[in-house]
Amino acid sequence: MFSRNYSKLIDLAYNYLGYKKINRCEEIDLLIFECIDEIEKLNSFKYIYQEYDYLIDVLNKEPYISYLKDCEVYYICAMTLGLEIDKKINYYSITNLLKMYVFDAVSSAYLEYKSDEYEKSIFNNSLYRFCPGYNGSSIEDIKKLYKILKADKIGISLNSSNLMIPQKSMIGIVSVAKNKKSCDDCIIRDSCEYKKGGTKCNI
Repeated sequence: MFSRNYSKLIDLAYNYLGYKKINRCEEIDLLIFECIDEIEKLNSFKYIYQEYDYLIDVLNKEPYISYLKDCEVYYICAMTLGLEIDKKINYYSITNLLKMYVFDAVSSAYLEYKSDEYEKSIFNNSLYRFCPGYNGSSIEDIKKLYKILKADKIGISLNSSNLMIPQKSMIGIVSVAKNKKSCDDCIIRDSCEYKKGGTKCNI
């Protein structure tokens, strides 16, 4: 149906839907394909980053220290799919609740997939993306990284609860190792959603 290989994207979408390894449904398969097609047309993917070779103050604590251990450099990054995706989710929340639920999950998977692909194209030996809120880190750190990046330059804003707008946006850190690493080196391997779903991230 698609010219590109979207098998990983589809696996991610099912993970977001909570299916993981249980039997998939043909109806949901078709909805996922429809949503991917719509998202391809609607999204305005944007990505910004800054490179560092020293530990900045906001990251000078666990679990960031463990994540950045032995890295050569790391990148603070922000990415978004744009407001049109949010508008479509709101539209389906009124017209088709099942489609809204699937579209929301596929949008999250698409943002992750696009970010992984982008990072692989520019960062050699990059590890998984680590976002505030992972592995006991504070969600409050999003605000600090947002200010450092000036993420408003790509259309991201924060509300009073530090939630990002557009909804399908992320702010995180990408570590670049001296040597290629494996899942065994990952500090979130015990709680990894990729592993639970039988897939891998971009390490």
